Amino acid sequence: MNVQFYKAECGDAARIKFLGNDNKYHNIFIDSGFERTFRFVLGNEIQQIEKDKETIDLWVLTHIHDDHIGGVIKYLDLIKTGEFKDIVNKWFYNIPRFYSISSRNLSLKISSASSISQGDIIFEYLKMNERVSEIDITSELNTIDLFGMKLTVLTPSVEKLNKLREKYPFGSINELEKSELTSISEAKTPKLNDYKIKLIDLDIENFIEDKSIENGSSISMITEYKYKKILWLADSHPSDIITSLQKLGYSKENQLECNWVKVSHHGSTGNNSNELYDLVKCNNYLFSVNGENKHKLPFKECIARILRNKNRNMDSTYNLYFTYDNETLRSIFKVDGEDVFKELNFSLNFSNTKYLSFDL
Repeated sequence: MNVQFYKAECGDAARIKFLGNDNKYHNIFIDSGFERTFRFVLGNEIQQIEKDKETIDLWVLTHIHDDHIGGVIKYLDLIKTGEFKDIVNKWFYNIPRFYSISSRNLSLKISSASSISQGDIIFEYLKMNERVSEIDITSELNTIDLFGMKLTVLTPSVEKLNKLREKYPFGSINELEKSELTSISEAKTPKLNDYKIKLIDLDIENFIEDKSIENGSSISMITEYKYKKILWLADSHPSDIITSLQKLGYSKENQLECNWVKVSHHGSTGNNSNELYDLVKCNNYLFSVNGENKHKLPFKECIARILRNKNRNMDSTYNLYFTYDNETLRSIFKVDGEDVFKELNFSLNFSNTKYLSFDL
């Protein structure tokens, strides 16, 4: 199995390629970054998959924010113009409006594509091609086996998905929230990052969970292939992840052991809690973020919660990976001094290429 985390600015885009139990290679894409992410890297990746006579067996679109689905919107545009072929066999995408089962086959009845939101465009395309799933992708699903790759969906809960659909009723012309900045005023966004505070001085106990309805509808999951596990947290709410992990039997005493964690919401404080990392045993943490964004992500407070977790084995080295390499990201730990890497037993890894690639 090979895993690639693509450069998507402050967004998510990743791919898993694995040799299935049918002795053929298979591909899973998880999110797609912004529209420019497609132009930068995803377009070439898809063309190479087609040249290799493979398909995208599954494309998971975790939620409707443009830093996760923008690349797919561009892909669908190019399919319509004939520049690309649709090589996706199956989509995991929760329809963002409150449809009944019977209305899944109905059009939104909105006059032009230019008048609807990105999330609606994806629905219209899937409906037109009879690809809309008859079931929701929620924590209620049993583990799915895809050619030997096991997928266990942790979120969203049915309740959180319904909250999204209640916000955007069927037949409404309400545009789906494109990005979090749509509903968060400039006055409320942080003006400064927290990089001037030492890791040891950050208050990791004072936790306020993210309240975004859209983030709460994120599809998060555990993928497992030949005993190699990856925890994909999307932009999920940690309380929901905790609930699902506990239902699966995980606890502080029986932690989820995994090889990688894709850290939630690009390293925000409201999506990464101490209680979440109490349940996880892992050495490798991936931050899909460029450090240069209006949200000031990643937050150092989030990183401190991972490194200073009370249930962590301090004899085990933690490796933090970032999808970019720039002065902003490298400045995160300058105030801590070189001794902090030994004291908290961790390393930093930055990417100078279009993606980070790992063989497991």
